[in-house]
Amino acid sequence: MLVRMMFPYIFLMLIVLGYLYYRYMKLGSVLLRVERVLFTRYNVDSLLMIILIAASSYLLARYELRSNPATDETLVLGPLTYVFFYGALLLAVIGRELERPALREKGISSSRGFWLWQEIDSFRWSKDVLTINIIRGRKKRSEVWQIKPSKKKDIDLALKRMVQKRANRSKKKN
Repeated sequence: MLVRMMFPYIFLMLIVLGYLYYRYMKLGSVLLRVERVLFTRYNVDSLLMIILIAASSYLLARYELRSNPATDETLVLGPLTYVFFYGALLLAVIGRELERPALREKGISSSRGFWLWQEIDSFRWSKDVLTINIIRGRKKRSEVWQIKPSKKKDIDLALKRMVQKRANRSKKKN
């Protein structure tokens, strides 16, 4: 019975651990963590996603509490189990969104995804705002981070070194 009650949490934990393992295997270890400014106009979508998931979790938990009678002893998963599950899910999403981007051995990772160095087309600075242009197949996208001014020089050097390696490799292939 305890395993049945803990199943949603175990399943959520396995998904998170699987994602972390896959990302590590694809991109390697972290070379440099990017210290960015949280909740700026460049990443307001993260805040909106957290608010949306929090509101839907609240409504779903409230629905579960109303639809299942609290005194029903035959329920394996009680209504409070669903409340805790939605809370754990919300914490997992908040943790992922608060994760700092990182420059890794084989690419870049952020809360929005991860990209290999071969997929990084270019990057540019506008004051303390870093824009990384990414090309994956036919899709072009930009990753925009507002960087703390004290870390700008380190990140710029690391990006120049890694993007330069990629450019040198592509020249050798041609």
